[in-house]
Parts: sequence; C-alpha cells; structure tokens
Amino acid sequence: MTTKPLLGWNSFDSFGGYLHAEAAWAQLEAFARKLAPHGYQYFVVDIGWYGEYELKPGTMLPSPETKHAMDAHLDEYGRPLPSKCYFPEGFGALIARTHELGLKFGVHLMRGVPRKAVELKLPVWGTEGITCADIADTSSTCPWCHYNYGINMAKPGAQEYHDALVWQLAEWGVDFIKADDITAYPDEILAYVTAIRRSGRDIKLSLSHGGEADPQLMPVYRQADMVRITKDIWDDPESVERSFNAWAHWQPYTEPGFWPDLDMIPFGHLQTMSPEPERGELPEGRNPSLCGKGFRRRDQLDAVSRRTFMTQRLLSASPLMFGGDLTTLNEEELQLLTDAEALACNQNGVSAQIHYMRGDVQVWRAESRTDLGSGWMGVFNRNPARQAEDLILTADRLGMALGTRLHDVWAHESLGTLADRPHLKLPPLGCVFIRYDQARYEVGLTLPEPHQQPH
Repeated sequence: MTTKPLLGWNSFDSFGGYLHAEAAWAQLEAFARKLAPHGYQYFVVDIGWYGEYELKPGTMLPSPETKHAMDAHLDEYGRPLPSKCYFPEGFGALIARTHELGLKFGVHLMRGVPRKAVELKLPVWGTEGITCADIADTSSTCPWCHYNYGINMAKPGAQEYHDALVWQLAEWGVDFIKADDITAYPDEILAYVTAIRRSGRDIKLSLSHGGEADPQLMPVYRQADMVRITKDIWDDPESVERSFNAWAHWQPYTEPGFWPDLDMIPFGHLQTMSPEPERGELPEGRNPSLCGKGFRRRDQLDAVSRRTFMTQRLLSASPLMFGGDLTTLNEEELQLLTDAEALACNQNGVSAQIHYMRGDVQVWRAESRTDLGSGWMGVFNRNPARQAEDLILTADRLGMALGTRLHDVWAHESLGTLADRPHLKLPPLGCVFIRYDQARYEVGLTLPEPHQQPH
C-alpha cells in the first residue's frame, strides 16, 4: 500500500493505443527532464503495446478503421509480448533506461486472458495439461475492447495464469500494472494482488474502470494502490463536472492509503496518432473507432478550467497521471503540474471534504497531516449557467480563527487573514486554491513566506 498518491505519466491521452518505440523514448527523456525533478516517478505504457496493427504505408499511424489491433503478439503461454510493429526491439532497453533515470516503468493490461490464447489452446505455464481455453469465461467480455475473455477464477489454472503473467512482467522490471475493465470483478482483482505478492517485486496495482466502481468492494479495492472512480476523463466541461460528482460520492470512503483516482490529466497535445481523416477516407469525415476521444488537437480547456481541473486532483489526493505529450508542454501546463505548493497538497494524502456551500459555490477543505491547524481549501464556482459568483471568506463560515492566514496558491500571493474578510470573485467554473494556516499565527509565530515554507 502506498503512503502518498502516485505521480506519473500515461500514454493514453496523447497516443491512444498507438504508442511506438521512437515516441516512447522521446516521452521518457522529456519525463526525466520536466516531471521527474518534481517527484513524478511512473512512466506507463497504456493499451496496445502488444497489438499487431495494420499501418498506413510509410507511417506509424494505424489504418483509418483501426481502434484496437486485430492480432496480438503472445508467447507460447498466452502472455502478451511487445508488438513487432511498434516495439520491434522489445521493452528491455526502454525499461533499463527508465531505471537508469531513477524512474519506474508501468504497463496496461486488459482483465482476463487473450482470446487468441484461448483459440489456440495455449498451455498455462506451471500447470500440467491446463490450457487458456480451460480457464476462460467466454461470456465475460469487455464491451469496448475485444482483446480478452474474462477468467473463471474457480477453474484450476486460473491463479497460475495470473502468477505467470505477473512473474514475467516482474522479470522484465515492470513496477506498475494498470489493470483495465476490472473494478466490477473482485475475484480477478484478488488474482492480481496474489500474483504480485508472489512475484517478489514491488509492483503497484492500478484498478481501472470495468463498470461503475462499487463502494461495497472497498475491502478488495484497498488491496490495490489506486482505484478509478469515474469513467474516462477528457478535456471538456462535462469531465470537470463528472469529477466533482465522483469525488463527492466517494467522500465517505476516502482515507490515507486509498486514493480516489479521478483519471488522467489531459493537458497539452492529445491524440497525436489520430489525425483528422482525409475527405472520403471515412464516412462524414468521422472515425468512431479511434482509440481515445476525438482527433489530434491541443486540449480544449481554457486557463480557468485547467486550474479548476488541477485543483480537483490536488485537493482530492488523486494520483496525478499526466496524459499529454511531454515533448510539447508549454509553461502554463508545466507550472500547473509542478508547482511545489500545489504538489504539497496532493502529497499530503488527505482527500478534501465539502466544508461549506452557498448556492453553486462550494468550499472543499483538507487538513495537513503534519502541521496542526494548516491545510488547503478550494473555493469552486459550479454554477451550471456558467455565471460568475462572489464569496466573502469569513471566520464563522469556515469555522476558523480570525487570524487564519490565507495564501492564493496559483496566484502566489497573500489574501491576508480572515479578519480582512477576503472577497473572492469566481469566474464561471473557476476556483481559488488556498493554503491556510491558523495555529502558528494564533500563537504569534512568524510564518515564512510561502515560497520558503518547507514541505
């Protein structure tokens, strides 16, 4: 179990299922330069790394009607191997370089056993006469990806398949597994947990959506390191609202060590391997089969929405998995991802609770685990009519002392104390992210300036 929310990069938002070796190397080196110095560790290759795609001639782009590959590269025991089209040299050198940089390497896996392994009746490693067909539950399928069947965990060989799969990844040096389409399948979650323990390697386990996450499965979820509590999040206002709703719904279940994963951060260049189709290439110029959402673009969030989006993830103590193209990050995006005061809130590991509401204005608050009387607040405007809102911060509304000192994290400026009754103007769907300190101020100690405060 992790003690702080994990920080990293995941290839899905920027590359869909089409990350290839040259791009992976470029992203890794950019990760080491731009994010690693700020505590980001996990470099995760998402779906498609074992898919054998039909490519457009002379490019690394998938053919126009390709969402997921029609073939998978497997070993003789039905375990996925890096694809020959996108990773012809395998993962060996890439993983070695990741570790050389002091970073961790992760991969995505679909729940279950590959359909190809079932059709070929490939043997389950470590068993006598048991095949992948024997353990498959062919009635259990993912509605959006055809790669795998579920596994009937009551069948002999079911746990052995998971053990062999995770053992192979551990031998490669994998440090993180994102298991997808799994949150509704506790038996298969526990199979991964068991396999990781048996592997002898410290591998973090991320559980991704497989039907709505169910609070009744909390005893199972808590054996993983992060759990998705929302569907895919993208660069649109609806995703911001969906994140608020999921965060509020899971408030009673959050605690240090259980991270309410609000999905990736889709800033910057997205869907870089999904260009707009040429006229006549697809009906109406659309491709409903892309892996991801939309076509090649820079994210559609404005500066206000980006701050709100990021403040959600910081205050909720969500794992921070950036999804955009690292090689083209601009200064605004990099600042949101790496601000030291903001990251201190996230790494505090306490998910904020709703503390005050007035109409469409909400104040979410998380107390510091180490500094008594200190913490962070987010004052959000959730007006559905996209109207500006105002709020005067007062001691009685917030349940704090008059001398509580307030600091605007994103603006890097003081808001004074609650005795000053700060007046906040909140743009549509905007927020003010505040670090507060009441205890040390009250006993007359002098606080360091915000940028000098130790973390």
